[in-house]
Amino acid sequence: MKLSVGNITLRRLVDSAGIALACAAAVPLSAQSADPANAEQLAFFESKIRPVLAEKCYKCHSVDSEKLKGGLRVDSKKSLLHGGDIGAAIEPGDVDASLLIEAIRYGDPDLEMPPKGKLADDVVTDFEKWIAMGAPWPDEPEPVAANGSPTVQPFDLEKRRSEHWSWQPIKNPALPTVENTAWPIVPLDQFILAKLEANKLSPAEDAAPATWLRRVYFDLIGLPPTADALAAFESALSAAAHEGETEGQRDREATAAPQVSP
Repeated sequence: MKLSVGNITLRRLVDSAGIALACAAAVPLSAQSADPANAEQLAFFESKIRPVLAEKCYKCHSVDSEKLKGGLRVDSKKSLLHGGDIGAAIEPGDVDASLLIEAIRYGDPDLEMPPKGKLADDVVTDFEKWIAMGAPWPDEPEPVAANGSPTVQPFDLEKRRSEHWSWQPIKNPALPTVENTAWPIVPLDQFILAKLEANKLSPAEDAAPATWLRRVYFDLIGLPPTADALAAFESALSAAAHEGETEGQRDREATAAPQVSP
């Protein structure tokens, strides 16, 4: 039996519906209606993450960087996953394992980005949220430089060796001339003083013994000296000063004593 709706048969309606379902199944999910949660995540990325990357990072970490820093690009998810000289920049879903997060948190003094100032706390929180949700990024072509080719260059160790101070051969430069000739104690002091004087600066006053010891303790172990340690240090200084005075007095007496010929 054939039922009709207007001029369209029921069989034709069923066939048309089947074809439509088959076509929908053949279309990739990315081309179908976006999942609301995914659309919301991408909107979050476009409004909270990409603008910050573009403003704060692209100058040194994109295909158009005049000089790519650390071998790292942040202008695509693929580049972030690939990372730079020290490894992948992000671990989607793992906030604490992502170097990008460590850098913008300023948790490591050797890995602080952006270098000219920490991002606002709410911006850091946005990046943490973005990583936690899997670092969503739109499906888009990889960016290319304005000249049509990526700017990423392989790390040139020999070039770095020729430029970086730590690889330069040891030299014995001439001591610079200084105005305050009484201040230097060892030759290295003259280099320090020369730079200070060139910038119209003077050396700071010598620290009191207790202040000096406190600074040394904080530098070496991160804690202040105990009262006993401070007392022992001041006692040792006093003994050394007394010994120096005694020795100086002996030298002066020996010099002043008349020389008797045998």
